[in-house]
Amino acid sequence: MRRQLPSPTALLAFEASARLLSFKQAAVELNVSAAAVSRQIHNLEDHLGQPLFQRLHRQVELTPAGEKLFAPVTQGFAGMAAAVQSLKAQSTEQQVTVGTTGGFAFYWLMPRLARFSDSWPEVKINQIVSDAPMNMAAGQVELAVRYGRGQWPGLQSHFLFGDVIYPVCSPGYLSTRARPTSVADLADHPLYDAYGIQGDHWVTWESWFRAAGHPGMGVQRHFLNYLIGVQMALDGQGFALGWHSFIGDLVRQGRLIKPIDVQMTAPGSFYLTHASTADLSPNARLVLDWLMAEAAKMHPPGNEPGSGQPDGSLST
Repeated sequence: MRRQLPSPTALLAFEASARLLSFKQAAVELNVSAAAVSRQIHNLEDHLGQPLFQRLHRQVELTPAGEKLFAPVTQGFAGMAAAVQSLKAQSTEQQVTVGTTGGFAFYWLMPRLARFSDSWPEVKINQIVSDAPMNMAAGQVELAVRYGRGQWPGLQSHFLFGDVIYPVCSPGYLSTRARPTSVADLADHPLYDAYGIQGDHWVTWESWFRAAGHPGMGVQRHFLNYLIGVQMALDGQGFALGWHSFIGDLVRQGRLIKPIDVQMTAPGSFYLTHASTADLSPNARLVLDWLMAEAAKMHPPGNEPGSGQPDGSLST
């Protein structure tokens, strides 16, 4: 077949020229020079041994041989284009877009994605990371993780897990400072906080101290991104509020420590949501079930998944 067919480049130049009846316009469409198109047409005519176009003063017309070739060439390219688009559509259907906050994506979801890919390599999870609520109605994402009480207009919510929150710092930070032994002692240290996080009932140092019945706070610095606050604590610059589901591994590794054994039950929980008016694709349903199964494996201390709505209280 390769020996019987002319150059694919020449056929492309012929198809565009025959459709537009202009070498110049074909050159613009193909992003090449008119001379290059004319050369390809000449090569094709030499291959076939007969002219395909009648060259007029300002345009070209197909010869009978050109008309005979045009239809099958057009059908061939149309068939290939349809096949390519179909395959691209199938590829797109294999992708599921999940919206998460930065902290959830970095500390919880990304470490688990390799396990998902091992089981379902044909399904790709795309992430849109934003600490602002996702516009589910606009089709921005199929699934989105939200923190709160699980009741949002137009959304169906699936409980993932609750959490507990406690102060953390790096071991190096306390190497030259007195170790705090109470909630009151924390007020004498730099405290790094995140604000602007999506969802009601997000816990800040202010609400954490209020739950502890302590009015004062230390040097408090705000960041838009939870990741920055945790990084400041890792860098030995002060304390951050550690959400156990996010930084539990860092504590187990000894990179962060809990200097006082006081923790707060998060007043909200994490939920996987999707638009209540839209049917989930099979792959989105697969991802939803997998995320819920992964969440069910977690058991944050004092707040097991499915144990009910947390109350925002502190415990030791």
